[in-house]
Amino acid sequence: MRFSRYILFVVLLAFTYLLIFPALTMASSPVIRIDGELRNFSLGAQIVNNRTMVPIRFVVEDEALQGEVFWDASLRKVAMNCRGKYIEMFIGSNEAWVDGEKRFLDSPPYIFESRTFIPLRFLSENLGAMVNWDAQKSEVLINFKYQPRVFAYYYRSFAEYQENIDLFSDVAFRWFETNGRGEIFYEYQDRFAEALDLARNKGVKTHASVVLMGKDALHQLLSNSENRARLIANLLDVVKKDRYDGVNIDFELLDPGDAGNLTLFLQELKTSLGTDKELSVAVFARTGKEKWPVGYEYKKIGQIADSVVVMAYDYSYSTTAPGPVAPLWWVREVCSYMRSVIPQDKILLGLPTYGYDWGAGKNAATITAPKLEALEAKYGLQKDFDYPSMSPCYSYYDEEGKYHEIWLENEASLKEKLNLVQENRLGGVSFWRIGNGFADLYRLLEGWRGK
Repeated sequence: MRFSRYILFVVLLAFTYLLIFPALTMASSPVIRIDGELRNFSLGAQIVNNRTMVPIRFVVEDEALQGEVFWDASLRKVAMNCRGKYIEMFIGSNEAWVDGEKRFLDSPPYIFESRTFIPLRFLSENLGAMVNWDAQKSEVLINFKYQPRVFAYYYRSFAEYQENIDLFSDVAFRWFETNGRGEIFYEYQDRFAEALDLARNKGVKTHASVVLMGKDALHQLLSNSENRARLIANLLDVVKKDRYDGVNIDFELLDPGDAGNLTLFLQELKTSLGTDKELSVAVFARTGKEKWPVGYEYKKIGQIADSVVVMAYDYSYSTTAPGPVAPLWWVREVCSYMRSVIPQDKILLGLPTYGYDWGAGKNAATITAPKLEALEAKYGLQKDFDYPSMSPCYSYYDEEGKYHEIWLENEASLKEKLNLVQENRLGGVSFWRIGNGFADLYRLLEGWRGK
């Protein structure tokens, strides 16, 4: 009888332990790296509720943190003064406070073997670090030094630009066009001087972005040394006159036979710009599996340019069948291939702030977030999410009974792409464009840029 009671006691004790630590894994402790350097501490990290938990001494002892820790036994509160932040957590509670603002934890602090454990991701991100998880190596990667760029294209929307300027590191002003002769002219001017002054006052780098599309005009420009020289001279005049920090080249729909001519032009342009002005180049995304030729010599462009905007969108576009504009599996393959031919710190992953509405006519109509809201108000939308591509999709019937299908990014789909940038340690992101009213992206960038 006494033995049975002992067994019952052991079972109850084990059950109580599982209640307290329901998701504590029995696997080996995850490895932690800060700015690439391996970290070791006496009592290893633990995984609870799919979150890495570390002992509080980590905050005090680690050279990258060197914080102070305060314990209030009556409140069961642990407070940390670290890297300019004051963070308070409570044992067993999902509530936390950062500089007096209330936040919520996925996994609350707990005490194990007389040590207080706290969630590593919450701590690191609130101290301004980028945090990634390498599942294959079971490593937590924390980066305080890594700061990806946000390279935004400005296009006719000063109010939206002004409201979100603090989120950008660079702005490419896409108000220039050229032609086959290398002449340069304004496609439009939207509060020209005011927009440039605002960027400079905010410490945002400015780029003169020039566009030319179409194989005939591009062949005329790139195959002729006089036309190339004329465009380069015109761009140098623009850069000098309005004090741009760099030039952005957006040449699309090239004949593959002109790939070498484009490379030659970029080399001539970079030589003329010198080392104190940045050359960025926009290129079509590629996975390396495509059979069709393209007018970009990616490896050579990566050697010449200071940064390369990879337009990782239009996987499905206006003249194709309905589908995701930037499916995550494809973007992941694009990242892998581009890293193999272009230095990763030069790559700016292009994000779309638009989608398509298939069903409106022969070709799909471009759709933006404000247009989506208008359609929701008028027709109501059937909302869905395609998990294989990590893309939202919508459908509706118009007043004529015609079926429409819409694919557009949202906060959840874009977050996955931002994670790819961090996981691949890319130079940053670019997006087309300011002016599409895509608040989901701006909300993400607020946390991503640490603003």
